[in-house]
Amino acid sequence: MPCLDKYCLLLISIGHFLKVRRAILVLLLLFSITPVNASTFSEWASQETRFFLDEYSQTLASEKNYRSNYKIGNIDPRLNLTKCSTPLSFTFQGDPLERNKNTIKVVCSDKKRWSIFVGAEINIYKEVWVASQTLPRGQRVKKSDLERAEIQVNKFRKGYFVNQQNIVGMLLRRSIQAGDVFYPGLLLPPKVVARGDTVVISALSDTISVQMMGTAMSDGKLGQQIPVKNKKSQRVVRATVISKGQVVVPM
Repeated sequence: MPCLDKYCLLLISIGHFLKVRRAILVLLLLFSITPVNASTFSEWASQETRFFLDEYSQTLASEKNYRSNYKIGNIDPRLNLTKCSTPLSFTFQGDPLERNKNTIKVVCSDKKRWSIFVGAEINIYKEVWVASQTLPRGQRVKKSDLERAEIQVNKFRKGYFVNQQNIVGMLLRRSIQAGDVFYPGLLLPPKVVARGDTVVISALSDTISVQMMGTAMSDGKLGQQIPVKNKKSQRVVRATVISKGQVVVPM
């Protein structure tokens, strides 16, 4: 016998409500799966990138005595990629020693290959030689003019020196203040031969070496070619300065 009273109608309404609620819960569960997976992938990819940068920092410290720190950008949590079962490959898109803002390409070589790009800021520091005091233009640098200081090398684009023998004895192109970094463009090699100096001219070949006296016709720096007059023949030749008072002419 059909149930038509108010009690039966109430049961039907409750049953309908429960079915609708169940359907809503199923839909919510389905929609929630993608963000959870995506978040897990982004966290995993971030962790793998940090592992790579940790290893890179350790290599810089052990092999080149650099100190470094880093931070990586956020990976889009909506990415729904599969975790890689093979080792990831990481490639800097620029030289970290030349700039601190960088991008790392991360590649998975699984059957379902994928790649993403992760932004990173990598700050690299090293002790270099700086001026211990104010030095005027044209001064010849002495050991006492040098001291060590740490700088961020990938934000100092002029270059730097780690060996003091590359600085001592060189001439300053311009004046510098205490604490300023010595860099290649700041220095000039000193003259080792002056115009009018008597020099020894060595004429060299694979089988013979001949030496003669000459006169420098111009100032000369180490490795520079200058005109030199042979005192005996009065012939002028171009010779390369190899040390103070010594020039060489290939035969």
